[in-house]
Amino acid sequence: MTLESDLRSAADAANSGNFKSALKLARVGAKRHPKHPVFPNIQGIAFAAQGKHRDAVQQFKTALKIAPEFHDARRNLAQSLILLGQPDTALKLLAKVLSATPKDANAWYLSAQGELALGHAEAAISAANKSLALQPGQSRVLNLRGTAFLVTGDEAAALTDFEAAIAINPDDVEALVNASLPLARQLRSDDALKVAQRAVELAPDHSAARQRLGMQLLESGDTGGARAQFAALMESDPRNCDAVALMAQVSAVADDPQLEKTALRLRKSASKDSAEYADLSFALARIAQRRGDIPAELDFLAQANQTMARLEPFDAQADAARFERLLARSFTPAKGTPYRDHPTPVYVLGLPRSGTTLVETMLGVHPQVQAMGERAAPGWLLSPYAETGADFGEDAQTAFTREDLARRPACPVGVTTVIDKMPENYLYLGFLATAWPQARIIHVRRDPRDIALSMWRARFAGRDLAYSYDLTAMAQRFNAYARLMAHWRGLFPDQILDVAYEDLVRDPAGQGQRIAEFCGLDWQEDMAHPERSEQPVLTLSAGQVRQGIHDKSVGGWQARREALAPFIAALDPDLWPETKS
Repeated sequence: MTLESDLRSAADAANSGNFKSALKLARVGAKRHPKHPVFPNIQGIAFAAQGKHRDAVQQFKTALKIAPEFHDARRNLAQSLILLGQPDTALKLLAKVLSATPKDANAWYLSAQGELALGHAEAAISAANKSLALQPGQSRVLNLRGTAFLVTGDEAAALTDFEAAIAINPDDVEALVNASLPLARQLRSDDALKVAQRAVELAPDHSAARQRLGMQLLESGDTGGARAQFAALMESDPRNCDAVALMAQVSAVADDPQLEKTALRLRKSASKDSAEYADLSFALARIAQRRGDIPAELDFLAQANQTMARLEPFDAQADAARFERLLARSFTPAKGTPYRDHPTPVYVLGLPRSGTTLVETMLGVHPQVQAMGERAAPGWLLSPYAETGADFGEDAQTAFTREDLARRPACPVGVTTVIDKMPENYLYLGFLATAWPQARIIHVRRDPRDIALSMWRARFAGRDLAYSYDLTAMAQRFNAYARLMAHWRGLFPDQILDVAYEDLVRDPAGQGQRIAEFCGLDWQEDMAHPERSEQPVLTLSAGQVRQGIHDKSVGGWQARREALAPFIAALDPDLWPETKS
């Protein structure tokens, strides 16, 4: 056979999606024409299509060794490296492609992928813009750029991109799944549910669609509906570890024995250095906790957190330097009160798992209050000032408040107060209190040992809470947090209200009235019953809040004192006087 016929047969097989045949034909072609780079490139494409990216990488490298300027292979190599978790190396390859062909829309798209994988959302948006400018109407690029906008907290821009992708193809399942989250964040829960349901109707076996529908149902208070979706996900994708972990959050006790068997079976085949192993270990710990088997719970938690600590190491030195920069800052409020005619922001903050969701939900029962969940926008906009020490003068304050307001969802008529309950806003409290002098800040404080236990039981998205996987590092962060809160309290005493979680759950009416008065709201009896709220709960605590207020978790650390010993030993008792007893 000729070179041309060998190339055509292998390429036709790959283009038609018959990758096993393409691989076989490309291998034959490579033996006949060992100095032609297209055959290893097609082999790489076939391997990648089958999820064998390490094999694909070797083939793409072979193609480039034969022809160093073969940029198709370089792009393909970059794609596989991104999927293998090596985006930094991929970006170097793509820079070389773009140096030679700056109008390569696909290379810009891949660059956007790589930047987003590194957490560089703004760089990803910039690269996606260049790809779209060269080739408008690419739904995959719109989906990617929308995802990057979500990282920056700009839900409106994200939704615009996802809706544009849906307009191009109304049956774009990825875009429908993507659109559900910003719709929920924009307080359009019914629409969020509809697009998630549409995605599942179009692709019943699409894992992300099932997962998103289940989460939307859970956030809306339909635990049974969420359980049904997670069960369907486990059935359609029996090796999906996320499905098992999600089911462990909502399963009935009667279902736990079978769920435990499934989790143990999947964990046995998972690498001990994988997120899947950690997720399954957290799930098994939760099942053991429900049946009261504390030794098994703690054993699974130790394994889960050890795995996550290896996967997401915490830089204690950099974290300490971050807090020192914050403690050294001074703030000068601008004259006047910006945006006086808009709803007053109330920031509910504290350590994660301290009770911020409970406070938000209590306030959200009030007819003049809109709960907005954990907004990413303020932290994203303020992070450059916090990290670099850049001046936060009047111009910067004005720019922040204007953009923060632009990213805030529209509120129903009659709303006078909006709640942002991002716990880690305590890092930015000085900036928030300065830029929004009318803001109320509710600081929820809880016994650090109970918080530590709750965090030790959780697998958090992203790397911001990587300290939670190491008990000593967690104590160090708690100490730094306590020092910083004392600093903020000294600077902004009139804007901050301290609320003890233990007092709140034991006297919800009394503490609730205190919170309402601080926020300038009249007390409503239903505020002591957050389980009556019809507003979605957009956090990890969605299921717990629906159970009503209780104090069952208060003092839970005592039965696990030995396991928490490294954390307790590293706590500063002067910062945490409740631990002295």
